[in-house]
Amino acid sequence: MKLLFIFTGGTIGATQSGDTISVDAKKPYLLCERYEKAHPVDFTYDTLAPFSELSENFSGEHIAALLRSVTENKNGYDGIVVTHGTDTLSYSAAALGYTLGNSSIPVCLVSSNFPIEDARSNGIANLYAAISLIKAGEKGVLVPYRNDPDADVTVHRGTRLSTSLALADDVFSVLECPYGTVGADGVFKKNPSYTENEDALPAPESLSLPERSEGLLRVFPYPGMTYPTITEKTEAILLDTYHSGTVDGISPAAHTFLQEAKNKGIPVFVTGNAAYDSAHIFLEYGVTRLPISPIAAYIKLWLYGEKAELSLSRGGDIF
Repeated sequence: MKLLFIFTGGTIGATQSGDTISVDAKKPYLLCERYEKAHPVDFTYDTLAPFSELSENFSGEHIAALLRSVTENKNGYDGIVVTHGTDTLSYSAAALGYTLGNSSIPVCLVSSNFPIEDARSNGIANLYAAISLIKAGEKGVLVPYRNDPDADVTVHRGTRLSTSLALADDVFSVLECPYGTVGADGVFKKNPSYTENEDALPAPESLSLPERSEGLLRVFPYPGMTYPTITEKTEAILLDTYHSGTVDGISPAAHTFLQEAKNKGIPVFVTGNAAYDSAHIFLEYGVTRLPISPIAAYIKLWLYGEKAELSLSRGGDIF
């Protein structure tokens, strides 16, 4: 079995000095050394480092560089391991999921909650699970991540990651329905409750992203919110929702904002399928519902644009 390791930085490739964590060019290779001490290495591998950055500093250009690094170098390998920081893990995972779909060789994004030298780090466990998934012949983009040090490693589909809880380093799937688990013995067990559609949407035509998503306006809900300004650069709007898939449905501010978007011909998208009375506002203003992760919706719009058939599934995104 031949693997490709693509190092991008993040905590898994960082050093802690005092209270500060920063990227260290030597640390990705330390990950491989630590792995070799903990588990038999019955595979060969090559390495690639297109850039090294803490993931909270990622822009569209970083994500695009990662997409190109994977697609341009995947031939000849049985699987790819991408080391990545946890902060924007879900964004890169979704982008790779849309780019590669579900029939590609396994591409596993591996992160760590603490630097590798820290005894609390789950990085080696996550890497072991990734290699186990590749050995098992799984397909597409997967994210193995162990939240509980005493539990198995949970495996997530790249397009199904949820927003992490504030001030915590755990990783979750939307609807609390992950792809499966990998045990300490390296055996992968598929979650019997997990289902997904086959790829219907083709891969994005371009793997280039601008530094900033200026044409996509993403709006987060909170009580008493002030809605942002719709500018001449706005091409599409994504409404994030509360946990139940709802947004404010009665305030004049909400109606004014959506009416302005409608008047200007700017499409508005929202995730989830809430059945509450407040959801009637979606019908009133022609808001399109996408039953996918909010993070995946953002990346899908950014990669494809608002005119694509976004209701079609790719990378297992639709639940």
